[in-house]
Amino acid sequence: RVLLESNRLLVKRMQENGMVFPVHLGVTEAGEGEDGRVRSAAGTGALLSEGIGDTIRVSLSEDPEKEIPVAREIVNFLCGPRGRIKTPVPSQDFVIRKKPCKPEVITYNEGRYLKEDNTPFTGKMLIFNFNSPPLLSGRPDAGDYLNPVFDEDDPVKLAIRASALLGRYFILRQPGGICITNRGRVQGEALRELSFSILQATEARISRNRYISCPTCGRTKFNLQDEVKKVKEATSHFSGLKIAVMGCIVNGPGEMQGADYGYVGSGIGKVHIYRGMVPVYKNVPEEEAIAKLLEIINADMNQ
Repeated sequence: RVLLESNRLLVKRMQENGMVFPVHLGVTEAGEGEDGRVRSAAGTGALLSEGIGDTIRVSLSEDPEKEIPVAREIVNFLCGPRGRIKTPVPSQDFVIRKKPCKPEVITYNEGRYLKEDNTPFTGKMLIFNFNSPPLLSGRPDAGDYLNPVFDEDDPVKLAIRASALLGRYFILRQPGGICITNRGRVQGEALRELSFSILQATEARISRNRYISCPTCGRTKFNLQDEVKKVKEATSHFSGLKIAVMGCIVNGPGEMQGADYGYVGSGIGKVHIYRGMVPVYKNVPEEEAIAKLLEIINADMNQ
């Protein structure tokens, strides 16, 4: 949300002062895999959909050549082949009604009454056979519904497109739920996991750990991709933690602000272990670093 609001304010101030400068967009330390792509597409897409942004970058903890296809897919989906969005979504305030999750009674006049002779239940029973289309709302004042239908066979492309389109709304906490519909081969559990990934990336609902990790660069003293996988595997049984895996101590500590724990390369074969922004162990041998990280997390969990 800081990314969205800060860039909105930047553009507003430039317009007020008659200034025209290009705006460069990107989500720093997005991570890797599906989570990294979803986080990048959600953050960047939120601004592009409003017409904000002249250039973009994608920062993944993967080989650099894997970043360009993600950036191209975001731009092609939202801006078309010419790279220009035609109808920006207006940045307007919403009245968000927060009501208790108590369903109201919905009646439908095409139900059929059935009698079950062998039912194990006693008393009166009324069974409805619903053959009608899904009823979204019977209230004219309930507002608009965003219900896009995708047609994708590629799970990576679907993840990028769904995140770029829906991310803005969940960053702003406008929807009350998510349902991704796809006509392509990506179905079932894959759509469910993608939905949770979008909610996780926008922090609308935290259902697992969030991992912050930087792209590889010349200052990195260990194999960052391997270390990210090790940290994920070792901490996957926890939930709701924000763990940073950074390649160096130059930018790492500053760019992992907000993380609960940090795993930061400090030299060849050496790692600093952080609790928040405070280093707890310094220059830990790489082969012992995971154990030290778990030691701190377990100690905090047992308090």
